[in-house]
Amino acid sequence: MVEKTYDLKNEIEARELFDLQAEKIKNLKKELDDCIQTLIEASAAANITQDIVVGNLVDRKLADLAKTHKLAVDYIEKVTGKNIDVVLAENAALEESEGDL
Repeated sequence: MVEKTYDLKNEIEARELFDLQAEKIKNLKKELDDCIQTLIEASAAANITQDIVVGNLVDRKLADLAKTHKLAVDYIEKVTGKNIDVVLAENAALEESEGDL
C-alpha cells in the first residue's frame, strides 16, 4: 500500500513539472512571436526610411526565422510576392556571392 501512495506522489509531482514546463514553453513561443513581430515592424520602418543597411540586416534575420516560423514566412511572402523557397534560395545565392568577394 505504501508503494501505491509513493507512485501517486511521484505522478502528481511529474504532472506539476510537466504543466510548469508547458507554461514556460507557451511563454517562450509568445515571446518569440513578439520578437518576430518587432523584426517585421523594423523591416517595414527601414523600408519607409530607405535605410538599406538596417533593412538588409533585419530581412536576413527574418529569412533565417522563416525556416521555422510561419509568421516570418507570411510576412516575407507578402512583401516580396514570392514563395518563401524562392526567397531563401535567392538569399543563399547572394550570401555565397558575397563570400566570394
